[in-house]
Amino acid sequence: MLKVYGLLFISLFSILLSAETRPIKAEIPNHAAILLYHHVATTTPTTTTISPDLFSQHLAYLADNQFQVWPLGKIVSYLTLKKAIPDKVVAITFDDGYQSVYENAYPMIKRYGWPFTIFVSTNAIDQGYNRQVSWEQLRTMADNGASIGNHSATHTHFLKRNEGEGLAKWQQRATRDIMKAERRIIEEIGHSEQLFAYPYGEYNRELTALVHQMGFIGFGQQSGPVGELSNFLTIPRFPFSGRFTNLDDFALKLMTLPFPLTAVVAPDTPLDHGNSKPKLTLKWTDAVPNFAALRCFGSGQGNLAVKLTGNHQVVITPSKEIPLGRSRYNCTARIIDDAKGERFYWYSKPWVRLNTNNQWILD
Repeated sequence: MLKVYGLLFISLFSILLSAETRPIKAEIPNHAAILLYHHVATTTPTTTTISPDLFSQHLAYLADNQFQVWPLGKIVSYLTLKKAIPDKVVAITFDDGYQSVYENAYPMIKRYGWPFTIFVSTNAIDQGYNRQVSWEQLRTMADNGASIGNHSATHTHFLKRNEGEGLAKWQQRATRDIMKAERRIIEEIGHSEQLFAYPYGEYNRELTALVHQMGFIGFGQQSGPVGELSNFLTIPRFPFSGRFTNLDDFALKLMTLPFPLTAVVAPDTPLDHGNSKPKLTLKWTDAVPNFAALRCFGSGQGNLAVKLTGNHQVVITPSKEIPLGRSRYNCTARIIDDAKGERFYWYSKPWVRLNTNNQWILD
């Protein structure tokens, strides 16, 4: 049903560690890392799957290295209220509500007594789709530390308009879809925390505005940690599947920090086919820290041009066309944490680009 977009680089981890720049010391902002999984199995599509063995290693790493696993809603509450979060706090999330979460992941998490969140598409459960959890299984997990989040009723590409569909009709359709899922969650589970994960990780300004009007906190699939200055309608999560599940990559991402950004300026998605080299402008709260260490990478093209256009601002530009469909820019900068050594700031910007006829590329 769902594919994690933007299998970005063969090894971003190796590129980060090879950057020949001197990291600077920096204060550690209030932050947390949100982990994203789909299938926890050995027979499901690689691009959305982590094996039970590797998932078990991820959990053991968290326990062995004194990470705290918090409920997702608690992290959001602390950040919005600007309450201090200890370093090394994470949340565990799953999208789609696959059967392998109940059969394989849940027993492992339960042994640690940790909370987690499952974002479910309710039509798939109601219609008994293959590989989906049941409402009874969701209630069992909810009674043992899980929160059940909204992933829409139909798991549609919300950014794709139906033929002849104007803004008002689209808003009505999207609202009905999301609120139908919300009603089903409340009917079956008894309550909702109003947490919404965008299907396919796709969002734009119109959709986030709608999600805000409905009172939800929104979650994407773009990578990065979350901080006080994050947009709480597009909270990043680190996807772990396929090639991006090894422990080195996992350990690196757990210790990342959110850039202290005050604004992000970019064309809205979906991008017309002709808008093939979108610029991204990042604005900082203060002078850009250690600009020489800032590195940005694009799906399928490696290094992106990064230009300082003011004391607090940089513009990122690709050298060639971004891929059709979903892709990303990832930006990082190395710093030194006196207590924990070298670590990275991290920010990711997702894109959706239409094909040559300005038509949608569906999964």
